Amino acid sequence: MGMRLMGLMGRMGLVAATLCAAALGSSGTSCLPFLKLGQGPRSAALGESYTSLAEDASAIYWNPAGLARIAGYQFAASHQQWFTGITDEVGHAAIPLGPGALGIGLVYSGDRGFEGWTEQNEPNGTFSTWSSVLSLGYGMTILDNYQVGATVKGLMEGLVAASGTGAAVDLGFIGHPLTGLGVGLAARHLGAISYGSVTEKLPTEFAVGANYKVAGFTGTIDVAVPLADNPNVRLGVEYAPIKEAALRIGYRTGPTDLGGLGFASGLTGGLGVTVGNFGLDYAFVPYGRLGLTHRVGLRFTPVPPEKPKFGAVALTVVDAETKLPLVVFLTLAGARDTSATTDELTLSGLEPVELKVRAVASGYLPKEDAVRVIAGRELPLIVAMERVKYGTVKGGLFDAGTKQHIGGRVVYRGPVLGEEAVKPELGTYQLRNLPSGDYRVGITGPSEDYIPQSCTLQVTGGVTTERDFYLARKQQTIVLDGVNFETGKADILPQFDTVLNRAGEILRQSPTIKVELAGHTDPREINTKDFPDNWKLSQARADAVRLYLIEKCGVAADRLTAHGYADTQPLGPNDTEAGMAKNRRTEFRILEQ
Repeated sequence: MGMRLMGLMGRMGLVAATLCAAALGSSGTSCLPFLKLGQGPRSAALGESYTSLAEDASAIYWNPAGLARIAGYQFAASHQQWFTGITDEVGHAAIPLGPGALGIGLVYSGDRGFEGWTEQNEPNGTFSTWSSVLSLGYGMTILDNYQVGATVKGLMEGLVAASGTGAAVDLGFIGHPLTGLGVGLAARHLGAISYGSVTEKLPTEFAVGANYKVAGFTGTIDVAVPLADNPNVRLGVEYAPIKEAALRIGYRTGPTDLGGLGFASGLTGGLGVTVGNFGLDYAFVPYGRLGLTHRVGLRFTPVPPEKPKFGAVALTVVDAETKLPLVVFLTLAGARDTSATTDELTLSGLEPVELKVRAVASGYLPKEDAVRVIAGRELPLIVAMERVKYGTVKGGLFDAGTKQHIGGRVVYRGPVLGEEAVKPELGTYQLRNLPSGDYRVGITGPSEDYIPQSCTLQVTGGVTTERDFYLARKQQTIVLDGVNFETGKADILPQFDTVLNRAGEILRQSPTIKVELAGHTDPREINTKDFPDNWKLSQARADAVRLYLIEKCGVAADRLTAHGYADTQPLGPNDTEAGMAKNRRTEFRILEQ
């Protein structure tokens, strides 16, 4: 191409167009080297050590995870002045969106024109080159103090001999495992650019960084590993004695060639000033004998609109079936304590707490509901009232031992309260016209030696619920009729279930009593592998009943004891099969209340 000036500046990686023109068709090189040059004056002043510190809109270039750390809207524009009229114009924006923030970046790099020369070293007019990058990124918090992000970039370039288009992706992670400490990882410029049929690599690099903040000082360090260049180290220190002003200094060993430009060319510095919502940043970056470059930027952080402090609730009460408005007596508590008789009520100026509502109307079941007030919003709350439906509960009272009807009293408490006396000669009760709902029912016997019982019953409208109660006497022994074991066995058979379930129900409804389960045998001696004598057999029968009541009926184990009495306590004669079958039994003995 005969572009002598381009060849000179290609060594520094400052003029992207020149390098790409020289790189077309060459292996082992990368195009758009201006991507190596960081964006934003603050990062430049800190020696471009910004992988973990990215906390402004320029995070879309350095580490897109940093976008998630921006609390509100932010806009920034900067101008970067290079050599021989080459300039970069950079714009960044961060916009809160969903659980994170959206970032937008636009970079334009161009020159004012260079002279062209022929191979005969004769002037050949002037030419200009340009490059641009449009970036779109998103960062979000995944766990407390940990963020991830990604950026996609569209690339365009106009050269003297060709033009190109390409695309790239950046990935990033930032974490704050300790107070004041930040760490970051970033992969930049993962992609390529094409010039017609020729595809060239981009200056891909991977970076890891850390920063620490204490007492107005921020120290930061990065290690960058380019795929087509040598690794380099970047350092920076920022001192902000007040929030309106900051001084910055940094040093980097790359991507410029310090060997050719001198040690001092790695030094950077700058300052930042903030006034209200606006900020001005400046950075100088020396390039040895080539001279000093400058970057200046303006940032704007609009104050977000004040968040609303209060909310509102639009309350409507309707019939659950017809959906028609229903005038009721309302009691409200929480966000505002008040009462009213109405079918509609709008409450405004409520603090964002839970508002509890209770509605009462004649012929309807009381209804309670609640809503969490949200600041800045009016929330609807529809309370649907159900009409009272009536049901019936009936049953009998029995002596748990004799299974005979007894008298007593039934007391119920639920949507309504009441009680009914049970006549001894009838031993039955019937509770009519109970509104639907849950009731706590208590049963007492005809005398104080009967142990009271209680349970919860659900009354359903239009339905008759039947419930019998078996009351045990204090110190009473109850034979579990029907629980008769086969000779030499202690197995609980299915036909035992009805009797044992009734015993379990007595225990559940009388939670204060403790019982002994007594096992008995007939006098015929037994000597088997499982049961060497009648004592072992009777104990096994008592244990089997105890285990059933625990596992199948849910009775607490500490309320039940089991003892075997062999054939020492017969109920009937042992001279017939019927008598001996009667003696193979288990008894239910109330020990204490």
